[in-house]
Amino acid sequence: MKKKGYQFGPTTSEEKKTHSALQPYNQLTDDEKEQNRRNVRDIVNKLSMAGYLMRPARSHERVINFPQDSLDLLARMEHERWVEAKLAAGWQYAEETDKPRKLHKSLVPWEQLPQAEKDKDHDLVRGIPRVLAKAGFAVEKTG
Repeated sequence: MKKKGYQFGPTTSEEKKTHSALQPYNQLTDDEKEQNRRNVRDIVNKLSMAGYLMRPARSHERVINFPQDSLDLLARMEHERWVEAKLAAGWQYAEETDKPRKLHKSLVPWEQLPQAEKDKDHDLVRGIPRVLAKAGFAVEKTG
């Protein structure tokens, strides 16, 4: 879910220059494009499991911010979805990421994930209501 104006991923200027996921969509590898599509396809599922729904927005409706407990849950679910997709595609854990060899240092349970990596998932999830609003949808807490 890469949208112009949202900061997902590396934050240092050197990382921004080199991190492949920060390229324009048409310059991503097929694998990275598919990762983005899978993330988007899973938004409704994650929202539902966290007690939210997606619906058409009303004019001038305020975009919600997830409370911390929901943000944590959604970020964890996104990481778990990403891990499952990577493992299904033949990736394995390694201490250093090596994309050509399908090795990644973040293929660990949420509890073992470094805070900087958790923050990336939090940032990704934090952007969901704004991205959906641009597409004409709103996120609403159920019940």
